[in-house]
Amino acid sequence: MRKVEQIMGMPITIDIPEPVDKQVFDWCFARLKQIDQKFSLYKEDSEVSRYRRGEVDKPSPELAQIIRQCQAAEKKTNGYFSAWAGGQFDPSGYVKGWAIAKVGEIIEQSGHKTYCIAAGGDILSRSAGDKIWDIGIQDPTDKTKILNKLSISNGAVATSGNYERGAHINNPKTKRPAKELLSVTVTGPEIIWADVLATAVFAMGLSGLEFMKAQPAYQVLIIDNHGRQHKTAS
Repeated sequence: MRKVEQIMGMPITIDIPEPVDKQVFDWCFARLKQIDQKFSLYKEDSEVSRYRRGEVDKPSPELAQIIRQCQAAEKKTNGYFSAWAGGQFDPSGYVKGWAIAKVGEIIEQSGHKTYCIAAGGDILSRSAGDKIWDIGIQDPTDKTKILNKLSISNGAVATSGNYERGAHINNPKTKRPAKELLSVTVTGPEIIWADVLATAVFAMGLSGLEFMKAQPAYQVLIIDNHGRQHKTAS
């Protein structure tokens, strides 16, 4: 079964290729809406919005956890992933992958071990048997075309790029939009770290290829501004 809902400003698809109680989907999308309500910068009453305005004396345990995890991600990426790149705390680049992981936990706790969750450029797939998920990587110069196809059973795919909404990823070092690349796709075992790495490498530019060589569980495909492909060995 498959269900799609518009949450966090994007379509989110959950695919469980076996009979499943409708309530499982309800739980998943309710959790996503709860996360959106807490962490959205577009909701004035969200905890993150109130935190940014200095109206939160003590963050909730969940927000405190996200703050700590964003700090850890910044350290692990040498500052190229930063929830503070714009001056104020913005966990959007972390929360999407984290939300997908949370939904995956709900699905598995409900007894389903084979599923695929897709949200924007982020995909988490799991397979308890021989199910193979075919995933298309969009051509950053023509979103009607598929640049590469991946076939994975258990893994995560995260793509960052400036081609959808203009230059929206900043280089935390220069405080300016990162413009050296068109897109970065990272594959690996966990969606949260794949998402963090995709954002960080996009900010690094082509030097991110060398950085990724120190991440043996993760692979990267970089498309530069000339349409050339650069990737780590698979």
